[in-house]
Amino acid sequence: MNNYTCIVFFVLLVTTTKALSAEAEPATNRSLYLNPTVIDSRNGTGSTVGVEYKFKGYLLSRDFESQDNELDPNAIIGSTVIGYSGSGTVAASKDRNPKNFLEFMLDAKLKYSAPAAGTITGGLFSKYETNQSFSDKQFVYGLGATYGKYAAFGSNDFIAVDVAYGRVNPKDDSERKAALGGATLDSYYRLNLEFLIMYPLQTDNVSSVEFNFRYFVENNAPAAIRIAGLDKHQLGTILLNLKNDLYVAYSAGKLPFDRKNDQIFQIGYSYKFN
Repeated sequence: MNNYTCIVFFVLLVTTTKALSAEAEPATNRSLYLNPTVIDSRNGTGSTVGVEYKFKGYLLSRDFESQDNELDPNAIIGSTVIGYSGSGTVAASKDRNPKNFLEFMLDAKLKYSAPAAGTITGGLFSKYETNQSFSDKQFVYGLGATYGKYAAFGSNDFIAVDVAYGRVNPKDDSERKAALGGATLDSYYRLNLEFLIMYPLQTDNVSSVEFNFRYFVENNAPAAIRIAGLDKHQLGTILLNLKNDLYVAYSAGKLPFDRKNDQIFQIGYSYKFN
């Protein structure tokens, strides 16, 4: 797909997204982002058009503790939350997709929130991971915790840290099977870390800047997996939000099912449906 074709598809995707957004009904317990984007990478075979998606919502959210008081703006509120979420990038050409990693997760957590201190959640999760063609896939379950806070350094910024430790069942991971010489794939333990910071700039052309870093590392990986470079994955992304909901982003590294490190360039349109 040449650059001209990518631009045409990108315009069509943005138009479709805007049309769908006009029909979207607001809801407080769920959110959906669909971001049409043009993707290129330094080690790829050409650019492609795609859509980044991110969604989350609650199946159940119930307060079990409240110390709310009109005189105490920092009152702690506790709740139980059962939720779902997902994220990933789907490209018109899956072979040219440098972020070929899709996630779908269910979790059950305890949540504590106070305006001055931030919000922390922790509990159980189960996650399904796959590539765009669903040829490689694996199932993960374990324990996770997330901390987030608005106005950490300024009036409108946001920081978040996510930690998860889980057991991965990689039975449909073809690259792992090849690295182990076709042997039966055993489950293994993996640590995931993610850090996000969003900081407003409020300039004429750039409204905010975001930095995101994701890290995956296998515990006690076999030598063949380490040699093949399948035991660790990391991806760092810098994103500039521009006016009119446009953004540009640069990423370096790789995610699970991305078999090589790469430098990724994107331009896209961001829209939150609800």
